[in-house]
Amino acid sequence: MTARGRSVGAWALRMACACTLLSPAGARAYEPATTHAGLTERAVEASHLHQVLAHLGRPLGLLEPLRIGLDLLGQDERRALASRFEALDPAGGYRPGPDGGASAVHWAMAGAVLAMTPPERGANHFLDPTTGKGLSDAPGLAGFAHSVRLLFDGGTSVRGLAAGTAFTLDGKSALDWIWSPRNDLGVPVFLDNWERAVTLAGPREREAALARALMALGGVMAVLEDSGQPAFVRNDFRIALQRRNEGSAYEQFVADHYGLAGLPPAAAPVSRPDVNSFFAAADGKGLANRTQRRFFSEGNIPVDVTLERDSKVADVARRARESLAFPSPTLSRLVLAPPQRRHYLILEGHRVLAYENTGSEVHFLLDDAVYADMATALMPEIAGYGAGLLNHLLRGSLEMTAEGTKVTVRLGGEVNQAGSLRVFVDDGNGTRRELPGAAAMLAPNGEAVVDVPAGIKKLAAVARGRDGSGPFVAAAELTLP
Repeated sequence: MTARGRSVGAWALRMACACTLLSPAGARAYEPATTHAGLTERAVEASHLHQVLAHLGRPLGLLEPLRIGLDLLGQDERRALASRFEALDPAGGYRPGPDGGASAVHWAMAGAVLAMTPPERGANHFLDPTTGKGLSDAPGLAGFAHSVRLLFDGGTSVRGLAAGTAFTLDGKSALDWIWSPRNDLGVPVFLDNWERAVTLAGPREREAALARALMALGGVMAVLEDSGQPAFVRNDFRIALQRRNEGSAYEQFVADHYGLAGLPPAAAPVSRPDVNSFFAAADGKGLANRTQRRFFSEGNIPVDVTLERDSKVADVARRARESLAFPSPTLSRLVLAPPQRRHYLILEGHRVLAYENTGSEVHFLLDDAVYADMATALMPEIAGYGAGLLNHLLRGSLEMTAEGTKVTVRLGGEVNQAGSLRVFVDDGNGTRRELPGAAAMLAPNGEAVVDVPAGIKKLAAVARGRDGSGPFVAAAELTLP
């Protein structure tokens, strides 16, 4: 290397060390406008959400029109939210109308797309289930050199680096992100707005809170869906996602072959003990566990193995195995004859890796046949996990029955700890107020009996608590004769 080369290299290293390492494209996960939206729709359809909404006084369930009440917001928040809606693809059918209105299912789909808007949010969708860590710039110096090249190529700017507005090569893990107070489409936002959809005074405010709750459900779903993308569970940003500005070849294959409407139906909803275990768990049954164990991503395939005259098949397979970053999937045997012919590693009936004996080396790759089998296996499974997660978050239920001037409230569903019960009544204009003296701790399958004031035609109740499976909010409305 020349003296000038060494000088430029040292300067580049200092620049990279002084800055946050960034990439202009962001972490492109499954195509948001098609794949994420479609997977969320499939999961919602397979879940209990339709019935839960009907029980909450929304008789059309998933088709219930809801307005988010843009006019209820301050000017800055209204403009920010409207601009995010404008970025949604109108062809998808889930973009809210000019009045901020959309059906319940479309609010969930919109939330799934907005979870990747801007794309930098995708940095927080990674999860290695074996370590619990998110996206990490493990390659080190290679990352420094890449960041400096981006500066020179115009991919980002010093201002962007300093302001933190571009995409970093590190992020929160998916599990940290869904619970983070910084995530406006996370689990806490869902729980708070699901409760507010019952407790707020005005009917329009309650309607807006319900729309926001459904958006947050979609946002959580999008993070889970990326646990069914091999690159996102194998810390594979550089090769699978960074090399192509439009995302990985696999993601593009899925978007091109399925679009939004062509995705297969969800598998049966999955049952798991808590929210986090839908992603990853010690029993290996989280979606991230299953994806990492069964499928390769572009940056985690075996390195090509050079063939010598006396190379043995077992030795070639061993050398290929030793180059793997993860213990599974693995290679037990290879078929090297005849040369110049493509072979596949089959796992659970699916092609997961292609390889060829070129005569001088064994070349490993992922091709369209592998992508087709990956998508066939993963798309229904992802939606099945999503439906199960929705059912889990909605696992609490309230039953309300009236007899004379008294209403009995019972806590049911799949909760095993008491919740804090609050009961509300509506006046003739639909304005809601809390019923004094009705607050109580309500045990599972326990009952609370409240006296209904004269002239009241509608009651609502909400119970919020935490059990061994995590936080829950159960709600219901009852119209009196």
